[in-house]
Amino acid sequence: MDVYGLGTLAMDVLMKVDNLPSEDGFCIVKSNDRQPGGSGTNVIVQLARLSAKCGYMGAVGDDALGKDVLKSLRDENVDTKSMIVKPGKITLHTDIVIDDEGRKFIMLNMGDAFESLTSDELDYSAVSSAKVFYTDLLPKEPAITGLKKARKAGVKTVFNMQVGLGTMQGLHVSKEEILSALKFTNIFAPCRGGLYELTGTTDLDACVRYLRDYCKGTLLFTLGKEGSVAYDEQDRKYTVKSCDLEVVDSTGAGDSYMGSFIYQYCLNGMSIEESMKFATMCAGHTCTGIGARFSPDLKTAETFVWK
Repeated sequence: MDVYGLGTLAMDVLMKVDNLPSEDGFCIVKSNDRQPGGSGTNVIVQLARLSAKCGYMGAVGDDALGKDVLKSLRDENVDTKSMIVKPGKITLHTDIVIDDEGRKFIMLNMGDAFESLTSDELDYSAVSSAKVFYTDLLPKEPAITGLKKARKAGVKTVFNMQVGLGTMQGLHVSKEEILSALKFTNIFAPCRGGLYELTGTTDLDACVRYLRDYCKGTLLFTLGKEGSVAYDEQDRKYTVKSCDLEVVDSTGAGDSYMGSFIYQYCLNGMSIEESMKFATMCAGHTCTGIGARFSPDLKTAETFVWK
């Protein structure tokens, strides 16, 4: 396959209520809905929509949420033969409570399936036969093992750190383990907050100098409204501005960017700068709709991105 992913997955359980209750208060649930989410699967779905042949690995429970996760991937033509279903366990999900004015709060329920995935359950043949191995380093042990196995097999590796250092540590991944994983990484793409916390500076050139002790590959920094910046292996710097458009919902824009960049740079051999421009436009498209998976398919990208 083109890209094999191992990382976060989730179902978003949306509850529309008449009001957000205060302490000891209550509200009336007006409707319930489920939407697939999870940064790792969002990236892979974007790749699949752009015509990449993708597979994914993670652990879900045998509950209704787990079945929904699997169906959502299969509906996007993502190979799920490596997915592990854990009997009696609960699938990672978020409970999102939204009132009539759009105010909300989010509760992350880790469940007990996602983090139970072990390195022994990793599909080594899928990792070694792919062109690209993608991970956000969660869950830690199989993700780190996957990076090592992929590099040994000559597979290009991408580590996309989507959350801050504090969240990574809360998910049992230390700063030292993150830095150690970088030696097996061809492309490191941390979110802005995670980058600054990891390096201890907000100066991008200083961030690069810090990271070069650990990662010799391409460094890709997404900066929200400020666009994106990349440094190649020779530390040549590339800067691309964000799209000038009316944002409806920025949820999932970073995932769309990452999937689109991998598609052009890793699979199609496009230059770093041109791949960044393509990814920026795809992320911009995601911002014009509602939800993390309002990401373009190849036909939409060809009309929206290149118009």
